[in-house]
Parts: sequence; C-alpha cells; structure tokens
Amino acid sequence: MKKVAITTTLVTLYLVFFQLTPFIGFSPAAISWMFIASPFLIIGMVYVILKYGKPSRYTFDERFYDDLDYERNGKE
Repeated sequence: MKKVAITTTLVTLYLVFFQLTPFIGFSPAAISWMFIASPFLIIGMVYVILKYGKPSRYTFDERFYDDLDYERNGKE
C-alpha cells in the first residue's frame, strides 16, 4: 500500500508542476515533452493502483460509493 501512496503523490505533483510550467517560464519544447510523458505516467499510476491497491470490502450492490457509509436500499 505504501507503493500506491508514493506513486500517486509523485504523479500528482508532476501534473501540478506541469500545470504551472507556463507561468514559471519553461520553454515550449520542455512543456511539450512533459505533455507527451504525462499519459505514460498516468498509465503507470493506474497499473500500480490496480496491482498493489487494496480492494473494497463491499460489492457494488452493497455500497456504490465506498467512501461514504451509506447502505443501498435497492430502490436507486
């Protein structure tokens, strides 16, 4: 689980930094290379989450939103 937290933090910081690069004054070529690299970083992050992430204890029918303690009543 530690690997997931590190990966998501690093990729998120990369993407925040990427959004700030035009204001910092990076060259257009560097911004373009960061743009080209970003999908691969996202795919890598998704792979790490799917491989090492902890699955939910509940099924979709029990709780469709796992972060909230809300039981489905079957009428949605």
